[in-house]
Amino acid sequence: MRWLWIILVGVGLLALDVGVVCELRGLGGGPDLMLLFVIFLALYGPMDDAPISGWLLGLAKDSLSTGSFGLYAVLYMAIAFFLSRVRADIFLEYNISHAVNAAVSTLVVYLGACFWHWTQDLGFAGMAPVALGVSLWNAALAPPVFYVLFRFSRLLDVAARPG
Repeated sequence: MRWLWIILVGVGLLALDVGVVCELRGLGGGPDLMLLFVIFLALYGPMDDAPISGWLLGLAKDSLSTGSFGLYAVLYMAIAFFLSRVRADIFLEYNISHAVNAAVSTLVVYLGACFWHWTQDLGFAGMAPVALGVSLWNAALAPPVFYVLFRFSRLLDVAARPG
């Protein structure tokens, strides 16, 4: 049942990302709500399920992107795996931790995509400012988005908010 809710929330965030958030892309890159959901699941969901949920949600994002299919699936899976393994060392009870985790994780994922585009000669020059813009958006939105996602904590089988 948990996976059904993860898919439903992921599809809802993807629809919100495509429908509303795309209007913010002109400001240097808008937020990546799917990545925020992946970060949330990696920090609070079952540790063994984090890479799988990252991969599935990355595939959902890849299905609507015009780039290399599977790129975000691999990047989301890698960041979910890493965060789920180091979450015991992160102060999860503070909103500033959420903002920093979101900013750094987003920057790593988008610089990874930038590196992939560079190795494939797909043109990456415009991606660096977008990576920074998306990082800043995700940092600003992480605490309120995580707060909303905690409302679904029982359905998503994630730990309750510490503190």
